[in-house]
Amino acid sequence: MAKKTTGKLYTSGAKRYYYIRYKFEGKEKRTRLLDLDGKPIIKEKEAQAAADRLLARIHETNKAELLRTLKNDLRDAEQAAAEAAAQMLNSRATIAEGWRLFMSCPKRPASCKRFPIDAIPRHTTAANYRSYYERFTNWMKKMQPKARLLSDITPEVAAAFMDTVNQGGAAGTFNKYLQFFNCFFDTLAGAGKITAANPFRDIDRAAPEYNSKKPLTVEQIALLIDHATGDMRLLVALGYFTGLRLGDCCTLQWREVDLIRGVIERIPRKTAHTVKDKTQAAVKIGIAPFLFGMLAAVPEADRAGYVLPRFAEKYLSGGDQQITKWVLKHFEACGIELHRPGTGIKTTIDPETGEQRKTGCRAVVEVGFHSLRYSYISHNAEAGTPAAVIQKNAGHSNPAMTEHYTRISDRAAVQYAAALQLPTTNDIAEPEEEAQERAELHRLADTLPVERIREILQREKNR
Repeated sequence: MAKKTTGKLYTSGAKRYYYIRYKFEGKEKRTRLLDLDGKPIIKEKEAQAAADRLLARIHETNKAELLRTLKNDLRDAEQAAAEAAAQMLNSRATIAEGWRLFMSCPKRPASCKRFPIDAIPRHTTAANYRSYYERFTNWMKKMQPKARLLSDITPEVAAAFMDTVNQGGAAGTFNKYLQFFNCFFDTLAGAGKITAANPFRDIDRAAPEYNSKKPLTVEQIALLIDHATGDMRLLVALGYFTGLRLGDCCTLQWREVDLIRGVIERIPRKTAHTVKDKTQAAVKIGIAPFLFGMLAAVPEADRAGYVLPRFAEKYLSGGDQQITKWVLKHFEACGIELHRPGTGIKTTIDPETGEQRKTGCRAVVEVGFHSLRYSYISHNAEAGTPAAVIQKNAGHSNPAMTEHYTRISDRAAVQYAAALQLPTTNDIAEPEEEAQERAELHRLADTLPVERIREILQREKNR
């Protein structure tokens, strides 16, 4: 508490006016005392009262100053305590433990609530998110080895990582990463796991690029099936005649194939974990005659478990990339170009130095197993299959998605154009009476003498 201010009275001058000497804020001060009317004081009693009034004001000033000081000290202490608490909180949020912290947040995305952290199935949204974070942690270890905490990640570091993502993938991939990391930091902050600002917040999304797979022609489909053998032949046929994705074709089970009814009923893997009504999630696909013959050729005793056991085992054990490589190798063996013309990095030799140089840009993949799905949808549309049926068979949630897959071939476009024709003059039907008169005129023209015909024409001209 501040020391109370005191003063000492004394007189000075010929008129013996009273003064007070006191200390304020460490400095000695002298002040002549005045009465309530503002006149100098010459009596001790009045001087003492004036001194008390002066010192009282000084005491109040000291109290206010002390209060301000205490408030400032308290505010500084609270701020320091908050900073210490935030520092302690952020110190527990390490980059290494980031994924576990995220998965422990109550308001994490629904796709991450469906599975325990140690039992996340492959080919799910949660598995994709985990792979994004693993890639980030590996990048941080290499590029920012001293960074240990999530709070160490600055906007500059976040932007550098996203540049790396951008260099190795399409705009869609970039935006998926950005969406996840914004969700990651906002979820942690919302759950009180960190106080650090989201370093990805100010990064702009990439402009969308539409590099959809191209549908194949009927001739290319026939070539792929004719030149395939064993399970690969049936895999390609399933991809085209059902429109199912690679994972669904590889893991299709015989219990989902009804040869008597001629249909395949299956809940696509992509939506199996996101829908509540399983009856609405299943797609029902009619079995085309060609595919029916292939499936019926399998001995009845072998129609148990997976339709393609070898591919199912490979796919479920994480070998989907290997299956994709086998499929693409088969496509190339059939002479089908996989990449968009003019794209792809090429290696050339500098004629002067003899050094290898890489030119070109990232290859844009236009053809793959998914092209069979595009072909199924596009060819059905060209054949006149109702859009609602195609949408249901493809497992699309809305018509716009089906339209995105639909491509009309040149042959179909020309065929549809030819269907729009106007009748020629010869095709326009005449009334029966006029047709008979025209026929009679033709007969007369062939039998009458020339002079008689001239006479008739001249008469008509003069009328």
